[in-house]
Amino acid sequence: MSCVELITEIEYLRAELQGMAATGAEYAKLLEVSQRLDRLIVEYMRAVA
Repeated sequence: MSCVELITEIEYLRAELQGMAATGAEYAKLLEVSQRLDRLIVEYMRAVA
């Protein structure tokens, strides 16, 4: 995945996570999206390092 694609996906998941948290989504779903977001952030940081 390119850096631009990573940033796009990171921003999408960040917005999704914020929306889920605001609407009171269940913990397991929040954790799943949060972990996906963490993995993408790590992948992006490695790509730009």
